[in-house]
Amino acid sequence: METIKVKLKDNPYNIYLEYNLTKRVPFFIEKLNLGNYGIILASQKVYSLYKKLLRGVFKKNYYFLPVIDGERAKSKKWLFKVINEIIKIDKWYRKIFLVCVGGGSITDLGGFVASIYKRGIPYVHIPTTLLCQIDASIGGKTAINLKEAKNILGTFHQPKAVFIDPIFLKTIAKKEIREGITEAIKYGIIKDKSFFYFLKRYHREIISLETSYILKLIFTCAKIKTNIVEEDEKEKKGVRTLLNFGHTFAHALESTYRYRKVSHGEAVAIGMVFAAYLSYFMGKCSFNKVEEIKEIMHLFSLPIRFSFDYLTLYKSINYDKKFISGKIRMVLLKEIGKVEVAEDIPPMVLRECLKKFSRMRPKF
Repeated sequence: METIKVKLKDNPYNIYLEYNLTKRVPFFIEKLNLGNYGIILASQKVYSLYKKLLRGVFKKNYYFLPVIDGERAKSKKWLFKVINEIIKIDKWYRKIFLVCVGGGSITDLGGFVASIYKRGIPYVHIPTTLLCQIDASIGGKTAINLKEAKNILGTFHQPKAVFIDPIFLKTIAKKEIREGITEAIKYGIIKDKSFFYFLKRYHREIISLETSYILKLIFTCAKIKTNIVEEDEKEKKGVRTLLNFGHTFAHALESTYRYRKVSHGEAVAIGMVFAAYLSYFMGKCSFNKVEEIKEIMHLFSLPIRFSFDYLTLYKSINYDKKFISGKIRMVLLKEIGKVEVAEDIPPMVLRECLKKFSRMRPKF
């Protein structure tokens, strides 16, 4: 079993990585002394596929609360639905904690619930999608969406542990695996050039979920994310902002189309191509770097463009939490493995770049 220590001053915890780890989670929870009654917040799809496993593992003093799949879970409706269920279950003699089992929507919602219920209760993650295992479950960011913008209501509330079991990936569709790989590509672009080329070289083995390759991918990504979170837990130093590469555009695209026409992974893939093109447009990198990013997206059958109205998308970007005090802040590419945070991007430049990008043909 691989263990990554998240060394935070006030909220340190461990990330555990191992096949079939789920069966041992109650043992770890008991050692962590989280409480005496656990609520299993599980996505409906995961619960239906792994009901026997989960109920066999989490027996006495656990309550199962299935939640709708996808971004719809990150809504006011489901936030209060979950909280109302917890209130019904909670008793004076129970010390409640949450176990979030699912993808990023479940970990975001569960973490947010844990952060506001009784001003904060403990929780752990069992991420079941690749995207969640390498990104969303690590770092303590929690959030729900409003129709105006993605992740607009949120908190920082660290989990007490993250348990990564790659066994769940066996029932994930290839499309979802590819979308998870978008975040792995992001880590290579922002921090690790050699990892970027590892992904490029072994793309077939990774898509096939060959054990050694997928374990290396998950561990490398989790370690990079951990290092960044340790340095800038609450995104006050600008270091953690690097993780937003491609996400400003992606979140705007998702919210514009109400989280229906494009998935998060697809939006991030397109968003990274746009961020690279904006970087080239502003003279930060060569066009060859844009081409390299396009090429790796092609290798993993990820999209590089999407038809959109550039003015609508520009308006949506203005709602993004990374749009600070009227200033546009985005992460731009310098070279593979190195990016920078650009403050105060001129609105006219962003609009013109969005306009050009929206009109480019698929060959771009």
